[in-house]
Amino acid sequence: MKLKPQSTEVQPTTSGNERTGAVDKKNIPAGQEKRKQLWQDVLDYFLCSLGGVIYAFGMNMLILPTGLTIGNLTGIARILLSLLQWIFPNLQDITGILYLALNLPLMILAFSSINRKFFMKTLISVITTSVVLTFIPVRPIIPELTDMLTIVLLGGLICGFGAGLSLRVGGSAGGIDILAVYMSMKKPDFSVGRVNLMISLIVYLHAWFTKTPVIVIYSIIFTLIYSYVIDLVHHQNVKVSVMVVSKNKDILKYITSVTNRGATYWEGKGGYTDNDVFVINTVISKYELISLRRKIVDFDPCAFIIENNSVNVTGHFQSHFF
Repeated sequence: MKLKPQSTEVQPTTSGNERTGAVDKKNIPAGQEKRKQLWQDVLDYFLCSLGGVIYAFGMNMLILPTGLTIGNLTGIARILLSLLQWIFPNLQDITGILYLALNLPLMILAFSSINRKFFMKTLISVITTSVVLTFIPVRPIIPELTDMLTIVLLGGLICGFGAGLSLRVGGSAGGIDILAVYMSMKKPDFSVGRVNLMISLIVYLHAWFTKTPVIVIYSIIFTLIYSYVIDLVHHQNVKVSVMVVSKNKDILKYITSVTNRGATYWEGKGGYTDNDVFVINTVISKYELISLRRKIVDFDPCAFIIENNSVNVTGHFQSHFF
């Protein structure tokens, strides 16, 4: 392929007209587009609820029966419960209610400073998690399973997947995740899992003086696995370089106007056909990749797409959560 020497860098725009312009809805009736968006929202809300159920199931059936300390809002709720049960010995397990109460100030942060859809999806996830934590008894799902390392591995995988699933569809599991999303939006170098890990250290300082060292060590191992799985499922912080070779320049408009990412393009020539083509280069987060790939194929079924997952970006790169 021969490239002409000139290149042009296109900066992303945030114009509302461009975001919802003819590029994104080309040849799609308005009613069909609205129905598609409605079903997508319904699916997102369902997945947020499912994520809450999976997270709470892992907690009550694997982690909490072992007495591990959880380095998030669930862990703080358990600490408060133990204090209340010391004062009121006959108090039942109200972890779910305490979890919901602790989430209220963070929900206000989500509503006022992050995003209204994020707030609604998080609210559904938090309510689901609270209900499941309240009604599923805290007891081991497999009584014969006594190996702590195996329990920690399974619990980290299940709970991390549940929390990551809610984040992946634009919500969160509530609690520290809300604060983590807020901090990640302000500081692009942060990821949700990393912020969870840092805040968890505060809970473990308390655990060091109230639990045995073995419990603290296994609790830290659980948090490391949990945080890693969240980032693996969410992959908001994984960057992918994409190069597209196509005759259709509308792909460039879609990247800059709808996906809201910067791009650089060249005007080139096909090596075999000598036909005019556009070579477009951009960097996106991994969870944006599937929709972008699908849209490129819609614009040009013959487009040539190169993806590179080993990317380090120096410069401004926004974390797109929504």
